[in-house]
Amino acid sequence: MRTHRTVTKLMTDAQRAGRCAYSRDAAEQAALRRRAKTGDFTRVYPGIPSLYAETMYWNGLMPPERTMHIARTLGQAHRTWVFGGLVAAVAYGFEHQWCLHDGSVTIATSDHGTYRPNRHLKRVYVSKPATTRIEHEETGLFLLPPAMTLLDCAGSHEFRFALPFFDSAFAKGTTAEDVLDATGRMHADPRAALRLLRHVNAKSENGGESLARGTMIEERFSTPRLQVPVKDPQTGAEYRADFVWTLADGTTVVGEYDGTRKYIDPDMTDNRSIHEIVANERRRDEGLRRAGAREIVHFNYDDVIRRTPLTMKLLKAGIPRRDVP
Repeated sequence: MRTHRTVTKLMTDAQRAGRCAYSRDAAEQAALRRRAKTGDFTRVYPGIPSLYAETMYWNGLMPPERTMHIARTLGQAHRTWVFGGLVAAVAYGFEHQWCLHDGSVTIATSDHGTYRPNRHLKRVYVSKPATTRIEHEETGLFLLPPAMTLLDCAGSHEFRFALPFFDSAFAKGTTAEDVLDATGRMHADPRAALRLLRHVNAKSENGGESLARGTMIEERFSTPRLQVPVKDPQTGAEYRADFVWTLADGTTVVGEYDGTRKYIDPDMTDNRSIHEIVANERRRDEGLRRAGAREIVHFNYDDVIRRTPLTMKLLKAGIPRRDVP
């Protein structure tokens, strides 16, 4: 009974601190495992130490919150660990797709040592992690600096998924010089980062638009201008078009990324009905056409992830593609 009360307190204290529960005590660790077998708890990290969370509580967390729960706990258990990858990206507020969160964390290390591959604990090699780390005030974690985090993400994710990290980091003040300087302090192939630096654009409004643009680039479409100001000549209403292409014949095509959140998130809808949002979108399209848009291409996250729907819509609108060399 004492162990049961102790484990319940471990879990309660962990939730209050935004962490997972664990114990170095063998009896308590065994009690956590038993509760996981009954389904009350979930083992969310199978490393050393193994981490647990109350199942209902864990299921209510968003993917970035889960990653940070694991990281805060491991930061407490391993005081010198320096986190990179998604942990640092979440802490810095870099835009990215939540589907990238797979229950793993990345730490910086200066050598391979006795490391064995572990899908839950990834490592990035840095010359001197202890001298380059930043103590993040809000989370209390040691993190790689923003530029080194970008290099880590560039090497860990395909181009279109890495572009949102770069766009949002540059919007927050990171520069190409910062990234290039960081390449000398990390044991990483810089080619992926150099390609991202050629295409980074701090004007991107959110991670979904960055992912869409990254997919367009991978599919060899000409790169659009972003967040272009447009004025309706009839009503005087002013808009910002997400993507704009000026074609060889002088006509203009506008691309609009329709994020699902704007239909369901009260913070984005201002509590307006979907009917009102759709009506406003129709008026916006009419204004864009009066301002000179020959065609307006609407696409969403699913179109982007699946590639083919986005590709077909852009081809139908006449957006040119580069030839494959």
